[in-house]
Amino acid sequence: MRDLLKGAAVTVIVLIALMAINVFCNMNDIHSDTVTTGTVSAVCAMLIYRGLNKNEKK
Repeated sequence: MRDLLKGAAVTVIVLIALMAINVFCNMNDIHSDTVTTGTVSAVCAMLIYRGLNKNEKK
């Protein structure tokens, strides 16, 4: 259950950061590709989650 909550927390943090970046870019007329942005955010969330689990096992 802790892993599920930890994964959900990491996902929420990454999505909030992504929304802030999108709002900033849209205000300055910088259009980002949603497919690339979604893929990068998913990979970042997985890497952060893996890092948190590795640190906990040590």
